[in-house]
Amino acid sequence: MDLITIKRREGLAFDVCLRGHQITTDMSAAEGGCDQGCNPIELLAASVGACLAIMTQRYCSEHGYTHGDVQITLTTELAAGPKRAAAFIADIELPPGVSLADRRELSRLVADFPVPATLRGLPSLDIEFTGK
Repeated sequence: MDLITIKRREGLAFDVCLRGHQITTDMSAAEGGCDQGCNPIELLAASVGACLAIMTQRYCSEHGYTHGDVQITLTTELAAGPKRAAAFIADIELPPGVSLADRRELSRLVADFPVPATLRGLPSLDIEFTGK
């Protein structure tokens, strides 16, 4: 995996850089930021939705469902103590004509898509503080 660098822009806004791409993340004004980008929980939810969309679209394309696009509507339920995502609820709109058998297969496969599987597996997080 490529190195991700995160550098402060201003206030609570940070630029996240990866493979020549840049995303700005910030907190809302109500949370002390300037709302220059999605907050980290929103980015996590977007990652879940994007993974579902990409992998489902690939499945549909590989199985001949090429007359229409996959579309995801996703919401996040938050929990407190500590504030965190408690649940992601995704509605996946499939292209027309996807068979019941393929819908069942997709239902079986989605838990093993990379981001959902990562969340299910609770990856480790090693943190090291450096600096002067």
